[in-house]
Amino acid sequence: MPQEKTEAYQSTKPIRTYEALGEVLGPIKSVVLAGHELYWSRHVLWHLFVRDFAAGFRQKLLGYLWIVLTPLIGIASFVFMQWTGILNPGETELPYPIFVYIGTSIWGIFISALTTVAGGLIGNADLVMRTNIPKIGLAVTGLASLCYNLLVNLVVLILLLFVFRLSPSPWALFYPLTVLPIIMLGVGLGLILSVVGAVARDLTGMFTTLINLLMYVTPVVYTAQFSHPLLNAIVLWNPLTYLVDAPRSLFVMGRMSAPTGFSLAILFSIAILWLGIHAFYLIKDKVTERL
Repeated sequence: MPQEKTEAYQSTKPIRTYEALGEVLGPIKSVVLAGHELYWSRHVLWHLFVRDFAAGFRQKLLGYLWIVLTPLIGIASFVFMQWTGILNPGETELPYPIFVYIGTSIWGIFISALTTVAGGLIGNADLVMRTNIPKIGLAVTGLASLCYNLLVNLVVLILLLFVFRLSPSPWALFYPLTVLPIIMLGVGLGLILSVVGAVARDLTGMFTTLINLLMYVTPVVYTAQFSHPLLNAIVLWNPLTYLVDAPRSLFVMGRMSAPTGFSLAILFSIAILWLGIHAFYLIKDKVTERL
């Protein structure tokens, strides 16, 4: 091709320039923008959920039944240790299998919300690079399966109550609402890790490991009543203590032991979610170049 034609061809090619936005979103504008983007991408998120859910269980031997068996297998070791006397969970007002099942289910929902959102951008890196789907939508796309797992856990819990000849309290109808604050906490932490973890890939695993250590000072598999004053203080000031215990107590006994602590834990979860959304929009534009 002659030089004149080459120069003419190059001059007609579009030049795309990327510039940083001058406006920095405030905390309130970040939340409003997140709501608009999630609503705009709701149909895409639903299709992604259906795809991921079907792919996750299509090639497993027990198929969808595995969702039901997983929580029962998860509590088997704790029930066995309590039955043999290896584990002393303390005095529980509920039969121990019910106590540990609800506790581990709520804790699993929290960890699942955190890790799902934290790995959302990395797991959908191709869509981040090739589409204009809002990044926050891709980050939270896995939460739909979390809602399904919550429903399955409720069904299994009802079966366990029937085995132990117990009946749920009228407050059990509000169980999804009482679990919502711990999901909000997991989503808020996950949003922060989703953008920070795109730069430091090992940060999510390290943080999840540290969070799992809190399980041992949270009444998940035992009552967490310690004789040591420092451990008792940690349990008292741990918001996860109330986010786990309140839904469990309301579901079966129809009351909660520390309503004030649960209220403060809800405010803490809202604050972390708000902080997570704002941090996500502050850093998300740096994520694409790191994926």
